[in-house]
Amino acid sequence: MSLGKTLRRTYRSLFARIVFVYLVSMIALSTTTTLVAVDQFGQLGREWLQRNQIDMAHHLAPVLQLDDGVYSPSTLEAVERVMTINPALSLYVLDTDGTVVGAYAHDRCGLDRRIDRDAIDELLSDMPMLPVYADMPCRGDEGVFSVAPITYGPQQQSGYLLVQLEANTDVSMANIWQTSSILRTLLIAGCVALALTLAVGLALFALLTRRFSRLTRTVQRFAEGDYRQRSPESIDDEIGRVGRAFNDMAATIEAQVEALHDTDRQRRELIANLSHEFRTPMTSLLGYAKQLDRRSLDDETRSGLDAIRANVERMAQLADQLSQMSHANIAGRPLCPSAFSFAELANDILGKFHPRALEKGIKLRVENQVAIAEVSADIELIDHALTNMVDNAITATNTGGTVSIRILEFDDARLKIGVRDTGVGIPKKEIPLISQRFYRTTIGRERGEGTGLGLAIVSEVLKRHESQLVIESRPGKGTCIWFTLPRAILDERAIRPG
Repeated sequence: MSLGKTLRRTYRSLFARIVFVYLVSMIALSTTTTLVAVDQFGQLGREWLQRNQIDMAHHLAPVLQLDDGVYSPSTLEAVERVMTINPALSLYVLDTDGTVVGAYAHDRCGLDRRIDRDAIDELLSDMPMLPVYADMPCRGDEGVFSVAPITYGPQQQSGYLLVQLEANTDVSMANIWQTSSILRTLLIAGCVALALTLAVGLALFALLTRRFSRLTRTVQRFAEGDYRQRSPESIDDEIGRVGRAFNDMAATIEAQVEALHDTDRQRRELIANLSHEFRTPMTSLLGYAKQLDRRSLDDETRSGLDAIRANVERMAQLADQLSQMSHANIAGRPLCPSAFSFAELANDILGKFHPRALEKGIKLRVENQVAIAEVSADIELIDHALTNMVDNAITATNTGGTVSIRILEFDDARLKIGVRDTGVGIPKKEIPLISQRFYRTTIGRERGEGTGLGLAIVSEVLKRHESQLVIESRPGKGTCIWFTLPRAILDERAIRPG
């Protein structure tokens, strides 16, 4: 996977994760805020109730006439009048320990229950922190209250009058929502605020990530081979620093790529010059060897002469293939595609090899199964490639064998080209290696054949044409090497060679 695609996927994944975390965080925050607001709204209501009625117990103590007794007729009559005026109140008389000694409910619930003295002392202090809660005798849960020191009964015992200020706090949220316009307004406002916050947050996030997206596109184009791409980021933040670091890296890589291209060009020129210079002495040596071969020589001398001629021929072939490779791989050499008949090119190439094949007793043929075998490619480079493929096939084929160039249909846009022989074949484990430069198969080394450059030239030529070699071989049965080339558009094809 390319660097640009990796960054784009990383950006999308990061964007999705941040949006998810942002949404979850906002929903959790809004929900928590709403719940806290509702709870505090209830707390505020209780505080307001306690603050406004904090002195109610002081005002009721004289009215209840508790000196006559907790349950005296006058006290009960006074309690009844108070409950008639405000039935939400609950009244209790406590002793100094906070134990309920007088409860004025219809069933006198809460009698003998104990109220926390700390809550009573807190509310009776000079500056109580409201609301102050205590466990209510009858309900058994916390509630706000009013309290006042009193004396009760004929013996003037000290105690407290506790007034419970809440009649019923068991109110559901549905009831509150239906009956509280303030709470409903707060909840609606919270939802609107949440929606606005989400919209603004996503818009700001899109603006912030736009720069990262732009940097990702720059890196994508750089990864595709445009080494002049640079990040325009100038802001001194994290993204800006990443952009400047990328620019420094891109400048270094561009310089290194240019240096590699220059070195590669010089290397190829050197190989081309050396291979050209080698041809002259090789040709001269071959000429002298042929002259000596015409003379009458003893067997030992003739054997040595044959060895010299074979090695000179191999060196000449190597020099020729090095020249071909340097020509096929010159850096920056543009392709010159043209439309031509591949069947005609195949017949021309087999014609060049006819004397050699005749000498070895090998049959050459073109098997064209396509009505119009027109392709669009660089004919010079394809000539080099096909020549090397046929040369390798003839070298690997024994007397009586066959080498054929096959032209088949591949799909509507391409033709399938193959060179098939009935030669020695290639071991399966060596097939991935034979297109490497200077690699010779085990059989080739044993037979003293090949230079290890033929298929390397073919592979590079096909890469230039966005194609690749496919090798099928069985030892002792032969080999088929094939590739594809694009069909030519007939009304735009060039004049056929020859």
